Amino acid sequence: MFRVQLQTKRFRNRMLTARLCVLCVVCVCCVQRSVCFSNGSVSYSCDHMIPGHSSIAPSLLSAPYAVSASSATYRPGQKLTVTLSSSSTQFKGFLLQARSSEHTVTEWPIGSFTDIDPAHFTALDCNNMANSSVSQSSGVQKTSVQITWEAPSNSSYGDIYFCVSVVQSYTQFWVKVNSSSLSLDSSTTSAAAVSSSSSSSLLFIVLLSVLHHLNTLHFLMSFSS
Repeated sequence: MFRVQLQTKRFRNRMLTARLCVLCVVCVCCVQRSVCFSNGSVSYSCDHMIPGHSSIAPSLLSAPYAVSASSATYRPGQKLTVTLSSSSTQFKGFLLQARSSEHTVTEWPIGSFTDIDPAHFTALDCNNMANSSVSQSSGVQKTSVQITWEAPSNSSYGDIYFCVSVVQSYTQFWVKVNSSSLSLDSSTTSAAAVSSSSSSSLLFIVLLSVLHHLNTLHFLMSFSS
């Protein structure tokens, strides 16, 4: 009798242990899945742009996605339409930024995304800059997205490019897919330089004219006295 009770107790302990193991596996899987953040709240990825998908590495295959801008050049303060698309391969999530080609050490996002529809996009304040990055608002499958980006108000960033990480599935994603470079419109800086030069020249002419009139007035006063 005692032996039967002991065996029964051991069997129950084994069943309890097995259930606990299964529960642990389920919890780990749930945690890994939740790290995807289908709502796009991925601020922790601002710098490296790598999704937090446990120990899964980014795909080394050629990305089936492309990011492009509505213009090959930009001016300070100009708004451009940025498109992330694929001919057939859908994706669930993305993280998009604009970066300077000349500031490759810091790789901070520049400019800001505007007219953001919260039904489709989540704005992120990477590097404490408002709306400097954007991601999806849900994990709904899609083949393309378009969003408006506004260039910084100064021209100190030089040429720029758009950089995006794209998530096709939990185990398949690409990091830092880059667009073609956008050149700073030199006519803007040239026009500013010409305007500044013209203003300086005009001021110089005005000063010469004033000095000429003062000398003439001084001569007349000396002659009359």
